Amino acid sequence: MHENIGARVFGKNLENQIDKAQKILKCKKDIIIDELGGKENIINDAIWNKEGQHKLDSPQLVTLYQQEIYEFLYEKEKNMGEPNFQLSSTKINDTVRATTVRYILKIVRCFNLKAETLFQTVDLMDQSIQLINPEIRDLELISLTCLFIACKYEEIYPPPLEALLRSTDIQIKDVIEMEKEILNKLNFNVISDNTLVWLQLIGELLCYNCKCMNLAEKSLISSLFLNHKKSVIALNIFMAVEINLGCQNTQFQWERLTQHQKPNNESKTLKLLTYILKNK
Repeated sequence: MHENIGARVFGKNLENQIDKAQKILKCKKDIIIDELGGKENIINDAIWNKEGQHKLDSPQLVTLYQQEIYEFLYEKEKNMGEPNFQLSSTKINDTVRATTVRYILKIVRCFNLKAETLFQTVDLMDQSIQLINPEIRDLELISLTCLFIACKYEEIYPPPLEALLRSTDIQIKDVIEMEKEILNKLNFNVISDNTLVWLQLIGELLCYNCKCMNLAEKSLISSLFLNHKKSVIALNIFMAVEINLGCQNTQFQWERLTQHQKPNNESKTLKLLTYILKNK
């Protein structure tokens, strides 16, 4: 599971905190530290509590504006209409796409990159598949290019392109050319309101400070979720967690969601997520 929770660290003392954080992390298991990137996340791992939860009093969570942000994003998603992604009309099939997303997930973990980078990368890749309709052999190039773009937007210390291409035969010049093509196709509209954005926002409104990253990552891998609204996926992830853990353990404050209704048990999205939980 790619847990990457908490506010980001800025300021003059960044490098000093890195050294301190690395010493703390030496005693932790299953953590990969790459000197080429992810320093910011090393710090976050060191300064957040052992449960990996938000500090709800952090000013970086902008709690005063949560409701306004929520209503704005809801209207923005509503005006975009229903998603209409037809993977079957492209040259990429479900298996190839799922394998590529898992590959990107491994790279993100290897470089200790932000969860935001992962979700932004997959969203960019899906948009590129629609706009470019690439051959299967070109999907590795497109996915790594999307990761390269997402890193430049989301990471303070992005890994060098040479490092991202270390285990491939792809040339730097190929990535640069593909980056130009993708950005032109997208008209440079790179940042999107992906599932993670909604998970963070709805989780704060529900007063539940864990991101449910396992289910969120599963929703990235499966192409069955491509035609579901991102807010609906996030809502149903929390509903699946409530069903799995029980209302007494979660105590979600659903009444705070003024623009959405609590998902019912017949929701197609919920059934997919429940199936994933049972078969993980």
